Amino acid sequence: MRLFVSRRCWLLSFTAFVAFAIGVVVTWVIVASTSSTSEEARPVLLLTGDSLTEYGTKPENDGWISLLQDRYCRTADIMARGLSGYNTKYVSLSSWLLRLAFANLIALLNSYLSRWFIEDALPVIEGELASHRISPALITLWLGANDAALLNGTSAWQHVPLEEYAANLAKIVLTFRLKAPTAQILLITPAFVDDSRRMSANGTLDRSNAASGEYAQKCVETAQEIDTPVLDLYSVFSAMPDNESATYLEDGLHFNAEGNRLVDQELRATMASEFPGLVSRLGTWDLPSFTQFEQQR
Repeated sequence: MRLFVSRRCWLLSFTAFVAFAIGVVVTWVIVASTSSTSEEARPVLLLTGDSLTEYGTKPENDGWISLLQDRYCRTADIMARGLSGYNTKYVSLSSWLLRLAFANLIALLNSYLSRWFIEDALPVIEGELASHRISPALITLWLGANDAALLNGTSAWQHVPLEEYAANLAKIVLTFRLKAPTAQILLITPAFVDDSRRMSANGTLDRSNAASGEYAQKCVETAQEIDTPVLDLYSVFSAMPDNESATYLEDGLHFNAEGNRLVDQELRATMASEFPGLVSRLGTWDLPSFTQFEQQR
């Protein structure tokens, strides 16, 4: 009887060991297969930001994202997360109360109802990255146009102090690095603002080129501090006469077709210099041309 029990226990232990071993092997095969598939997958370009990113999807305006989509439709998946009106801010009660010093009731209401990148957008994108629904090869981060809204202007409720803007950029980039460690990350600075076209009916500016320049410089400095490549669009426009820079904008802030083509040009140049390996992949179709099948007939 004891011998029977002993053999039975041994058999159960052996069966459990075999099951465990099979589980380990199956898991290893799945992980290896997933890793191999990920390495061979089409590159994903994840483009995040405010309205300058959102409006970049409009083909009727030669949106810079639509140009990327057209160029890389055979080699990459383009995913836009552009959110009009967003700044970098995480809204806390204390920061909201500080606005009482300068904001009127309507601005306070707008501030309360508005949604910001770190508070609302980042958790969603973070979840997508963590679940591997998105495995980007490149992430662009283009924020600051709304952070730079003037404190005494009509969009004061969107304003984020300069140092807080820098800290927010660093936080977002760190999150991207943690959740997408293989992705390349590119910061993009705020661009030129045409003051004459940002004036309200009562003569109040909502944004200014001078303020945009300060936030662009802070973006460049932050990029250097966190060792992240940056596309300094503000400097591109600053190298032009103001009357020429203004011709690239449709409302003093957002780009017209010519401006979008310039953004596309500068982005491609920066990608070529900073991420040559990625650009090489983007130049290779993942599926062959139909002409190859014709030749095989």
